[in-house]
Amino acid sequence: MMQPIADLTLQFPPYDYKLKKKDGKLYIFDSIAKKYRLLSPEEWVRQHCLQYITQHLRYPSGMIQIEGGISVNQLQRRSDIQIFANDGTVFMIIECKAPHVKLTDVTWQQISQYQKQINSKYLVLTNGLETRFLEIDLLHQKTNTLTQFPIYS
Repeated sequence: MMQPIADLTLQFPPYDYKLKKKDGKLYIFDSIAKKYRLLSPEEWVRQHCLQYITQHLRYPSGMIQIEGGISVNQLQRRSDIQIFANDGTVFMIIECKAPHVKLTDVTWQQISQYQKQINSKYLVLTNGLETRFLEIDLLHQKTNTLTQFPIYS
């Protein structure tokens, strides 16, 4: 098996990913969207995160949307991963960054802009080496820091 991003071990468990090469570029299979996506460091993180939440945490793959469209300040944006609750509301937004991108206030600003439009219960920011979790209490306008992914409900 090829190691597409040399020496890049993430905090997510390894999995048996599928790669293909086309026109000199490497693609990784996205089992949620059922298609190959151009492999980048960010996509490497996203696919590992998706495998972790569906295979290990048992989040239902049918409730996951990849690159969901969001309008932010009249600009069209795409969230990396949105997970929906059974009632159709957004349960969680996950923003994936390349491993070399540090998780800072600047990276939180992007997911916070999405939150203003979506009102998700949970926000997750990951670069594959570090993952941060926030629980949003919309009723009391508070946030709680979590130490792990919440149970899907």
